[in-house]
Order: sequence, then structure tokens, then C-alpha cells
Amino acid sequence: MASPYKRRRPSLLLNFWVYRRVVLVALMLGLLLWFIWANNGAVTVAFPFGLGHVSSTTGIIILTSFLVGSVTTALVTTLLWALRVRRSQKTIDSPVKDESDDDLPPPGYASKPGEGLSNSRWQ
Repeated sequence: MASPYKRRRPSLLLNFWVYRRVVLVALMLGLLLWFIWANNGAVTVAFPFGLGHVSSTTGIIILTSFLVGSVTTALVTTLLWALRVRRSQKTIDSPVKDESDDDLPPPGYASKPGEGLSNSRWQ
């Protein structure tokens, strides 16, 4: 006897959605390779203070400078975030006195005997 359920036909869009990250990485690598191939002019980069020089193609140099800039940005952002977190922890540890604290009664005010209503039935 045949199954009453129909087999679902594979969908190209569903497969694309499942493998979207793989497809995105492949597209980025293809774009990267095209960029390197299109910018194949020879260039020499000389670093300041006589630190050296690098000879390569324009595409490689541009992508390398992009990579160095991205890593530097990530490191600086992480450092600033850590400093901000550390600074906020210092302010939490040392509470600041508010002006509204002067309006509050002293601690233990309600538990002092002899104060409050006299001749009350709840003694």
C-alpha cells in the first residue's frame, strides 16, 4: 500500500536559506579574488623611519590595510569598552550621597520605644 503522504519536492529557495552562510562566504571570497585580480598593478610600500618596504600588487596592499584597520578598530573598541565597564564599577562601589537622604528619618526610627502615639492599645 502506498503512503498517504506526498513527498515534498525539494525547494531551491529552502536549500539556499539553509546554506546561506556558505553561499555568503563563497560570494565574499569570489569578490575578494576578483578585487585582487582587477587591481594587479605593482606597488611598493615604504614604511616610515626606515622600518622596511613591501612590494606587492595594489589589491593585496589595499586588502591588507583594510585587515590591519579592522583589527586595530576591534582592539581599540574592546579597550574603550573595558575602561567604561571598569569606570562604571567604580561608581557603583562608592555610592554618591543624594540630597534626598537628608529628608529621611534616621535608621531604626520606628523601633525606638517611647516615641509615637502615647496611650495606645497595642503595647
